[in-house]
Amino acid sequence: MAPKNDDRLGEPLDDEERELMDPETWDWDSIEELPPAANPSAVLPVRFSLDEMKRVGQAADAEGLSIYEYVKQSTLMRVMHGASR
Repeated sequence: MAPKNDDRLGEPLDDEERELMDPETWDWDSIEELPPAANPSAVLPVRFSLDEMKRVGQAADAEGLSIYEYVKQSTLMRVMHGASR
């Protein structure tokens, strides 16, 4: 999510973007309304140091899981058990 006062978002970069941002150029007669996604999701980028990644990878291997699934399951288990700081 961009900061509220991000001036870079106000001005188009070029003529093509200027046209795309202009509601007068939109084809309002051909609007397609689609149903919402049944199970929306999000992708969360997380940075690990090399040492952290090795440790997580070893733990994932020990559980027979991919690193991604291990991180997801570990996080959800911690949330379910009410871990707090």
